[in-house]
Amino acid sequence: MSIYLDNSATTKVRPEVLEAMLPFLQDKFGNPSSIHAKGREARAAMDKARQETAELIGCEPNEIYFASCGTLANNVALLGRARFVEANGLNRNLVVSAIEHPSVTGPAQYLESSGFKVTYLPVDKAGIVDLDKLEKALREGASMVSIMWANNEIGTVEPMQTICQLVQDEAKRQGREIFHHSDSVQVIGKLKVDMKELPLSAISFSGHKFGAPKGIGALFLRRLVNVMPIIFGGGQEMGLMPGTEPLANIVALGEAARLARLEQAEAEERLRRYQKRLLAAVKDLGGVEITGPQELELRLPGHLSICAEGYEGEALVMKGDLKGLAVSSGSACHRGIIEPSAVLKAIGLSHDKAMGSLRISLGKDTTEADVERACTILGGMFKVKQR
Repeated sequence: MSIYLDNSATTKVRPEVLEAMLPFLQDKFGNPSSIHAKGREARAAMDKARQETAELIGCEPNEIYFASCGTLANNVALLGRARFVEANGLNRNLVVSAIEHPSVTGPAQYLESSGFKVTYLPVDKAGIVDLDKLEKALREGASMVSIMWANNEIGTVEPMQTICQLVQDEAKRQGREIFHHSDSVQVIGKLKVDMKELPLSAISFSGHKFGAPKGIGALFLRRLVNVMPIIFGGGQEMGLMPGTEPLANIVALGEAARLARLEQAEAEERLRRYQKRLLAAVKDLGGVEITGPQELELRLPGHLSICAEGYEGEALVMKGDLKGLAVSSGSACHRGIIEPSAVLKAIGLSHDKAMGSLRISLGKDTTEADVERACTILGGMFKVKQR
């Protein structure tokens, strides 16, 4: 039986979530916009899911906007805010980090081609953004900031409290609003999040990272923060995400959010424990280096990324797959050419080391036996150090 350790890519739909959503694929099929009984039933279910999702991140239900995925939420946040910036004559100036997901770098590059100034903040070898460069960019007139909370490839958790404080202090000093967004897809469900404690303008997240099906996510948009629509056609989700709502998926997100909130502390402790065991085993492998933070408290729970010179990441993934271990690599094939990711380049890895990268990400269903077997399989894939 194979061991699935690629939970940063996607997670299994939880049985409780499947049970909650199934009625809304069958008898409870109403359109939430309809005013008859079926419609009202659908609207009530959607309202409940919005409440549960809001409780997971410590915000108000009217600050949650359901989206089809994190990618859409990121695009709506950045391009929608850019429309507001242009409509109101604000500084066309955006700051992002050098290790953002393509759903942030894509909009950033589009805005850059449209005349926006875009600053790409460098990161250190652990993937932590350069805070001095951020402060400099803010002082030079940035009106928008988007820095991911945690990186999907190397597991780095950014010092979001400090970043928020820098943005807030500079906004106050200059007497203007700075829109502060964070791609939080990898954080929600893994770390405790309370938007009442962090002055972020917006965050994006995706349900399939914590037990909901693919096809549903959300945008948190703080009350009174302005973002203009980039998709047109309907009034759903206050016009930001128009189109008939995917009711069953929304119900699933609500149930996954409820379970994640109740289990977060226990899940984090368990994943940290397994993560330490995995780290100890990896340190015994010859020629293997940890990528991203060396300190586990600066990483996502259950996340480990490694690299080794002289190996090819995709070949390692296939080798692991043949032995019953599902992991992923930071190198990928584009147009027939295998090349390392922009993230691995940004943290300063050589081309040869970046080519031999692996990401191992544990999840809710990972057991201690899975971790022990994974350690054995990894030992067979790499040379074990001679003591």
